[in-house]
Amino acid sequence: MLKEEKYILVSLEDEKSKKIAESISNKTARKILDYLSSKEDAGAEEISKAINVPLPTVDYNLKNLKSSGLIETKQFIWSQKGKRVILYKIAKKLIIIAPKFSDIKKELKNIIPLIGLAGIVSILIQYLTKPKPILQATLKSTAESSLAFDAVQATPIVQGHNYGLWFFFGALFVIVVYFLIKTVRNKN
Repeated sequence: MLKEEKYILVSLEDEKSKKIAESISNKTARKILDYLSSKEDAGAEEISKAINVPLPTVDYNLKNLKSSGLIETKQFIWSQKGKRVILYKIAKKLIIIAPKFSDIKKELKNIIPLIGLAGIVSILIQYLTKPKPILQATLKSTAESSLAFDAVQATPIVQGHNYGLWFFFGALFVIVVYFLIKTVRNKN
């Protein structure tokens, strides 16, 4: 099953933002969106009858709404006459229109794998530098010893170093600084 995005992210310069604006500004399209927001799904003929608009006009607007991402086809059913009826539903997505983001979105998509790679390398570093217990000898005097011999007792000491964690935070810092510098340079 494909992962469904929960948002529509477009730039003002993007052609899709123009389609969304045209769809929302169309009175019939707004009626269709309003009707579908109160129904789980509906076919074109049902929508046409409910909003009292001719079927060809509804079909045209449904295609525009679908191409702009505001509605989706859910499934289809067979009518009593044996015709295939496509069911439409409103797309429950957040619409974000930003002045200029396309470079940022592209950069974020490039950064996420780097962060994942840094995480994997840091786990590997942490595993390879896992501390080994060091035995520390402590001298204890015993009361039973008449010759003043001391008994030696070995206690393990574990000295932990978080090299993997330090590597991850360092890599994360470098990635963020690189991203910020690149973003600032692209704006100028």
